[in-house]
Amino acid sequence: MSETQTVMKMVMRYDPKLPSWHNIHNILEEARKIGKEGEVAHHLIGASLQFAFPDFEINNRSFNSETDNLGKPGDYFIGDTAFYVTIAPLITLFERYLQNLQNGYRVFLLVPERAVTGSRQNAELMVPGRIAVESIESFIGQNIEELSYFTRDKLKNGFRRLLEMYNDRVDAAETDKSMLIEIPRNL
Repeated sequence: MSETQTVMKMVMRYDPKLPSWHNIHNILEEARKIGKEGEVAHHLIGASLQFAFPDFEINNRSFNSETDNLGKPGDYFIGDTAFYVTIAPLITLFERYLQNLQNGYRVFLLVPERAVTGSRQNAELMVPGRIAVESIESFIGQNIEELSYFTRDKLKNGFRRLLEMYNDRVDAAETDKSMLIEIPRNL
């Protein structure tokens, strides 16, 4: 991209009084308004895993890449766990999860908070007790809190690092730069 070209970025308002969960939720809501929630969720989870596991290579691919075509279980894979990130967990996706379970992998399904209850119910119907279903907001929020030692000042730095990693990942993997996040001044 040329130096003179201006990119519109998503605006995130960081409120240090809010729980980390809520700040992540606000990012996803902003992304939802512009029709980019899936893409943003995908890259936020990638950045969160990279933040938590700096010595691991966390794959970075375009949101529109097909996981199946890459020969990898899940959107992200660490240890023996396949992580799937989706905003609309369709029943048909559970076939993929079941295949991973049959291959000896553990499965984490990460969805927006509004989809957790239904996704857990579906997981229990399809493969009782075998799939961890968590909200994207809780997964990332807890990660940041723990890595920041539950300290406000370190939490601000943690959020800044997460957003910088997110922007680096989006910039490297996506042609659509509109999902870059403008880092708030109070970080």
